Amino acid sequence: MPTDTPPYPINRTAQTAIAPFAWLLTIVLWTGTWMEILTHGHWRFQDDLSKLYLGIMGAYASAAEISKWLVNEPTDPGQDPAFERIHRGGFFIALWLAPLLCALVWRVIDLSIPMPTPLQRTVGGLIGIFFVKAASRHLRHKKHGIFQVESDNVVIEPSASSAPEEDFAETLYQRIAAAPQGLAIGELFAAFSDDSKPRLYRALDKLVKSNRLTRTGKPRTPDVRYKARVAIPAVPAGAPSQN
Repeated sequence: MPTDTPPYPINRTAQTAIAPFAWLLTIVLWTGTWMEILTHGHWRFQDDLSKLYLGIMGAYASAAEISKWLVNEPTDPGQDPAFERIHRGGFFIALWLAPLLCALVWRVIDLSIPMPTPLQRTVGGLIGIFFVKAASRHLRHKKHGIFQVESDNVVIEPSASSAPEEDFAETLYQRIAAAPQGLAIGELFAAFSDDSKPRLYRALDKLVKSNRLTRTGKPRTPDVRYKARVAIPAVPAGAPSQN
């Protein structure tokens, strides 16, 4: 059965190895932070593991981005591991902001409430990792001419079309080649509305790399237009058949 998987598999070995440690440290350190705040500092961890934690979270984000850069193809966010989708959505920033803001406001009326030293460093580090990862994604999408990205929190449904990837790319090429001026990305979305955008981008990227299509316009904008290098001539209405 045909699928919408990328033509080259993504190596997620590093992500798979790091994710359990990231989850474990998140649960332990987040629980310890609340323990220190709620007990007014009587119960707290004696060691600061915030640098280790940020190192693991940064390593996971780096492994995720490097694996996608190495594939050199538009990737489907719906195929990402759950931990990566949560990480990309800013969940961990919100998770750590909760105790930070709670302690900050509580200290206004009760100075005995501690502000855990590692907490501010953890929040700041996670924000930095989030924006560096977002910048990397922006560059990847710009490279492939993607201006509209699927929601990271929604699993992309499989394509309604059952055509194999090669047949789909050929159908896409024929549609673009039939238009003398080419087609804008919005027109392609409308023409292939039953297919997911990542699948469409993968086919377009493959056709551009094989020099069958040219891509013009500013990436990540509706001005992106694809045109066949050898267009199929339009037959005037009423023209006699050559058969």
